Amino acid sequence: MRALRVPLLLFVLPAILIAGLDPLAGALVLTRTGIGAGEVWRLWTGHWVHFSGSHLGWNLGVMVMAGVGLESRRSGSLSRYTVIVAPLISVSLLIGQPAMNRFGGLSGLATGVVVLLGLVLMENPGRDQRLGLGLLLLVSVKSGHDLVEPAALLSRFATLGIRPLALAHLVGAGLALVFAGISLRGTALIPAFVHDHKNERRFTQRGSSG
Repeated sequence: MRALRVPLLLFVLPAILIAGLDPLAGALVLTRTGIGAGEVWRLWTGHWVHFSGSHLGWNLGVMVMAGVGLESRRSGSLSRYTVIVAPLISVSLLIGQPAMNRFGGLSGLATGVVVLLGLVLMENPGRDQRLGLGLLLLVSVKSGHDLVEPAALLSRFATLGIRPLALAHLVGAGLALVFAGISLRGTALIPAFVHDHKNERRFTQRGSSG
């Protein structure tokens, strides 16, 4: 299945490979000291690193299902979103969570991909629209839980002291809304509603000139 290829190459294979190699995980996880030393690749690769089998399994499960759904409807969106948004989530956490020393996991990106899929589905009336609305409501409920409850809802961590960061999920969802407004409808720089407005104005001008 072609839509499965991108999630496999971008997330599943790297995350599973890293999970079996602790030295590699240490070189790729997002850390303040690493970024301070100029290791900028950690802004991207930190999202591949997970802290337990449960953490890895839940994140990959959500990312693959939502990623396949998105790729099957908007081919190329998943890779563009990941490349652009992954470092922005990392930078947001470094700034917004001053007590955080290291970060790993796909949950922020996965939250954004679910939001993107929900928005794409909302464009179609009927069953797709209801499913899209359900996904957006689910993200809202999950984000609300993360804000008030420090413990993870689904994942369990192998090391004490590791906890989920609600900010990662909120930033991922917020950047998904921005990304959708800018590029999901086929424009790289200008939101779709701007093009729609211009087309409407050109149509009006043509109609009045006759």
